[in-house]
Parts: sequence; structure tokens; C-alpha cells
Amino acid sequence: MGRGALILLLSLAAPLAAAQQGTVRGEVRVTVQGPDGRSVPKADRSGVVVYLTGYTEPPPASEVDMAQRNKAFQPSVVAVVAGQKVRFSNNDVVVHNVFSRSRAQKFDAGKNRPGEDYTETFKKTGIVDVYCDIHEQMVATLVVVPNRAVAVTGPDGRFVLTGVPPGTYPLFAVHRRDERSDVSRSEVTVKPGQETVVSLELTETRADDSHADKRGRSYSTHPDGY
Repeated sequence: MGRGALILLLSLAAPLAAAQQGTVRGEVRVTVQGPDGRSVPKADRSGVVVYLTGYTEPPPASEVDMAQRNKAFQPSVVAVVAGQKVRFSNNDVVVHNVFSRSRAQKFDAGKNRPGEDYTETFKKTGIVDVYCDIHEQMVATLVVVPNRAVAVTGPDGRFVLTGVPPGTYPLFAVHRRDERSDVSRSEVTVKPGQETVVSLELTETRADDSHADKRGRSYSTHPDGY
């Protein structure tokens, strides 16, 4: 086979493979407990991670950025594919730390001065709670997933998962910041070149983000650190 014929076959194969893939589109509804104890819809449904399992894909080559700015992690919720890198950058004028004691991945960046970066590779799927050992109020969540069919919702709770191979898969939605998170699980069937529409429900129950420092102890400084 000549080079020209091979190039032609490859150029034809890419659109064909894309045509065989499907899309999952939907909305996550979140309820919270109102002042009277009754469940009410939550207006802002940002930060829900929706993803499929059942198959694996290599991670993107690009890094995911999570900045430390105004004594907060920005964004506070990110999704990464197993094997992908996350870069934590200190954009404040104070010293920060990044650590996690989660089962999915434990790490400690030490003290990061203003302008410094720290990069960590997340190899195992799961939920990773991220904190700063200096500023107790700094809380973030990493959800490490097995493939690229993942999205993080905006305020309207909507999501789109593209490039999904045909098949039936577990579909998850995670909205909490620790391993006691509320998790919505359902099943979705994806057909070649078609769009599947789903609706998911989550109940927000956790009242606060209290946590231990990287040694497993209570924070010894004021919650704002320095």
C-alpha cells in the first residue's frame, strides 16, 4: 500500500470513528434542607462532577490548573483523567500549602511561596480532598475519573459528555468535598451517533467543611492562618 493510500484510509477512518461515538446530555437537580427542615431546590448547581465509568482512556497531555488566590482554591472543584497532572500555583502574597490525606491519593507540597508552583500527577481514580495546612478555610475537590467523558456543571446544573463509545455504562454525579459525599448513580445506554438525555438528583446534606490538618490534628492557628 502506497503512502498516499494509507493517508487516505486514515483520513476516512477518523470521521467514521467519530460518527460511531455518542453524546450524553442532561441536568443535575440539587436539593438542600430549608429553614423549616424541608427539602428545597438549590438555585446554584455549580461544581457537580458528572462522569461515566466502564472504560478507560489515556489522559490529556495538558495540565489542569488550580490557583491559590485570595486564600481560596480557584476553581474549587476540578475533574481530571487518571494519569493527568494538576498544577497548583500560589497567586497570593502569602505562603500556602497543598495537601491531601484522601485514600485515593495522599500528598504534601510543603510550603509554597508567592509565585511558586507545585505539580502532582493523579494516577488513581477517586475523590481527592485538597486543603491548605496554613489556611483552614481553603478547601477544594479533585475527582479523578477513568476516561474523558466528564464534565463539571455550572449554575444551571447542565452537562454534556461527548465522544462516548457505544455501550451501557454507570453514570455518576458527585457534589461533595469529602469521601462521605452524596453520590448519584444511574445507568445510561449510548448509541452510535446519537444523543442520550438524562436527569440526575442529588441531596446536599453536609453542613460545614471542618477538617484536620495534614498531621490529622486540629488547626493550631486562627482559621485564616496568616
